[in-house]
Amino acid sequence: MVDVFVCIGSDCRKGAGSHRALRNALGEVAEVRAVRCQEICSGPVAGIEVGGRLEWFERVRGPKSRRALVRLVRRGGPLPERLRRRRVRKRAGRIRGRPTPG
Repeated sequence: MVDVFVCIGSDCRKGAGSHRALRNALGEVAEVRAVRCQEICSGPVAGIEVGGRLEWFERVRGPKSRRALVRLVRRGGPLPERLRRRRVRKRAGRIRGRPTPG
């Protein structure tokens, strides 16, 4: 199963419903790993491997963005436009802190 990283920093957890929904949706297709604040602070924030490189996505709040992320984890392929706009290039390939389960 693929690892997906979800930030548990305080800004990412604001609006707990969208943060919980993101974790639940990703948990159906991947192993969700909690990580400390990634200093992106436009949450919820999730990191997944795309084309062999860790990519971070911010503001994954709504159902359409969540579905696009789940689809990308499940099927791979090119980034959908919806996620391309949410990609955080400055964080690409890096992770702050040690990931923990769930």
